[in-house]
Amino acid sequence: MNGEQLLLPPGCNPHCPSCTHRHMPAQESLKQKEDFIKRTLLPWKDAVQPVTGPEDHNRLGYRHKVILHARYLEKKWLFGMMKRDEFIPVMQCPVHGAEVNQILSFLSMVLPPPEEFPLAYYVQAGKQVTLILKGKTPARMEWLNNKTEKTFAASRIEGLWIHYNPSAGRRLFEKTPMECVWGSPWSFDEKNMQYGPRSFQQLIPELYHTSLREASSWLKPDPSFAVIDLYSGTGNSLRYWTEAGSPTLGIELAGEAVTCARKNVPEAEILRGKCSERIPQAEAWAAAQKTSGKEILLYANPPRTGIEPDVLESITATLRPVRIAYLSCS
Repeated sequence: MNGEQLLLPPGCNPHCPSCTHRHMPAQESLKQKEDFIKRTLLPWKDAVQPVTGPEDHNRLGYRHKVILHARYLEKKWLFGMMKRDEFIPVMQCPVHGAEVNQILSFLSMVLPPPEEFPLAYYVQAGKQVTLILKGKTPARMEWLNNKTEKTFAASRIEGLWIHYNPSAGRRLFEKTPMECVWGSPWSFDEKNMQYGPRSFQQLIPELYHTSLREASSWLKPDPSFAVIDLYSGTGNSLRYWTEAGSPTLGIELAGEAVTCARKNVPEAEILRGKCSERIPQAEAWAAAQKTSGKEILLYANPPRTGIEPDVLESITATLRPVRIAYLSCS
């Protein structure tokens, strides 16, 4: 570090483990990230472009996707992070969107105690909120009244869900009941793409779409190419390829995301399942496209675990795309 440290912004809990660069100026943080990338990709370090981030005024208040633990302390609910066995409240986190913190403060005071409402997690995906209860017995819902509905609407929440999950903590979502108790089960993002309460979304949309434009400028899709899109989500990337005129195949595991993608990008063919389990269909689709005279392009946006070995083998041995774009979550 260069010795300069920033004061924590109001609402930032100094014990929170999330923002490791919060004491750094923006440019120093970006420089550290760029140096890490160059060390990790040492043979290609000369090809690494300067790391970019959000504008300074967007470094705070941008996060509308949160997963928070819930604890009932001193007759009110608190929401926060876990650091080992320590609960760390983050109800005024400056990285959260203001509407997120408004809802957290409101729910803190109005939700019933745990013996009547065994809340384990607060999950927000954009304009959709899910309260995950550790149990399967229907909970008291008197708190969901006209005042609550007005508060949600004022905070730009469009759907409220209750998910009963007796094993909450091991996994957030199970195949146990999940009910939309208020509002709409679907919302639409800044690109008018449909999503639901369990849909994965990138945290900073403008950076995400910048990456998609860069991927498109590299792949150069057009009607003479066919695109395979791995881990295709709700369809944001699919739309780039279909709008360029390329036949497009998407593969996605999450059922809700597949439902949204088929609505958002009806021109694309979408398979549900693990990419490793859809290799035969992907290879058959690619073979048919090659037979019709098209070359294959490939786009991948895998989770942090990366592309499965079987899929890598298929890409290099059989699919053999002429160009690949890879968006890393690491």
